[in-house]
Amino acid sequence: MKVSTLVSEKFKSAPRSRQPSIQAANFWHLYWDITWFGLAFGSTMSFLPVFATRLGATGWQIGLLNALPALMSVLLTFPAGRWIEARPLQNVLKKTVILQRLGFVFLIPLPFVLPAAWQIWSVLFLTLLMAVPGTALVIGFNAMLATTVPPEFRGQVVGRRNALLAGTIMLSFLLSGAILDWLSFEWGYLVVFGLGAVGAMMSAYHVIKIQIPATPPQFQGRALKDRAQPGRLVALTGPVPQRLSVGLRMVINWRPDAGSFRYISPTFWWTMFAFFLFHFTQLLPTPIFPLFWVREAHLTDGEISWVNAVFYLTMLIAAPLLAPLTKRMGNYYLNVIGAILLGTYPLFTALSTDITLLLVAGITGGVIWGILSGALYNRLLEIIPEDNRPAHLAVYNLALNVAMLLGTMLGPLLADVIGLREMLYVTALLRFGSGLALARWG
Repeated sequence: MKVSTLVSEKFKSAPRSRQPSIQAANFWHLYWDITWFGLAFGSTMSFLPVFATRLGATGWQIGLLNALPALMSVLLTFPAGRWIEARPLQNVLKKTVILQRLGFVFLIPLPFVLPAAWQIWSVLFLTLLMAVPGTALVIGFNAMLATTVPPEFRGQVVGRRNALLAGTIMLSFLLSGAILDWLSFEWGYLVVFGLGAVGAMMSAYHVIKIQIPATPPQFQGRALKDRAQPGRLVALTGPVPQRLSVGLRMVINWRPDAGSFRYISPTFWWTMFAFFLFHFTQLLPTPIFPLFWVREAHLTDGEISWVNAVFYLTMLIAAPLLAPLTKRMGNYYLNVIGAILLGTYPLFTALSTDITLLLVAGITGGVIWGILSGALYNRLLEIIPEDNRPAHLAVYNLALNVAMLLGTMLGPLLADVIGLREMLYVTALLRFGSGLALARWG
């Protein structure tokens, strides 16, 4: 009796004793995942628009390069959520991360095997193909992160991931820029795409190694604030949008119906209109930046890497200022002021003729976005009622993706009519207007 009791107690306690080691291993894989993802982000993902621009891509092609992931997100988010719900999350992550990251490998030989025009269309085709599993990957990854990281450790893990991401992005920016300046065009991009493929596949390895509980804990509606977008291919240059990952997690368990939207107040719809205007003006110049850097400022790829590295460095330095500024000013005023000041990025870019003022733009843009990105999250959660959060977040995600589609496509088309520099001036003015819209309805 005594022996059997001891054996029973041993087997009862075994899962508890193993749990901390599994959790520690998961955290370790999450840190390595983001480190390798930073290498892919700062090499292939960030220099792909520059690569296409130097091949002679038109403005609308650069816009399409940025718009395709958003289009797939609009079309596939809910079907992907239903597909994920019916399958083990571990299997979903394994399939989607491998399929999405294989595209990085196929990019490596492009500089040598195809004519320039075909290379541009190949990049667009691969972006489209990668966006399909990428949409499911974004949803599944955020669900995994919420499941494997308990709420009491979430701030620590996500904070470290964000720091590792920013650090590796900056280093890979500078390394990639140096390689591209040192080697010929074809060999330089072959090496940079190779670095991106290594980072992407190593990141996928660590994602696959994460052990997900068979029975996930009860869902908690908290924003993860993880800066990685694991399913995207193209990095948006300049101040970038961040997906509200808690909204994408809710897609898995939410059944939309007419009643869900019936209780959304008219005030919230106007607020979403203001957020739409903000994201639209934020994304409008995104395809224009690489075109301007190459065709107007005549930067080398190494100089472009410095512009981006400075932006991410100052964003990382400024991020800790969010908490004290929120206590002093509140999220509403941080959003309004930040949205208005974000217009300085395209303004300084338009005024520049070389790298000097572009570095100033990177510093100011990084500081502003380092604070504003967190204030946007917090303000959104302030105004969304907890008892109907999925429907409200679905509206926000729709506004964000439609803004991304329209902004990234209209920006280069308008620039073809009025000019790159002139379009940046217009964008600066429109961003000021979006700040006023947030002041009125946000």
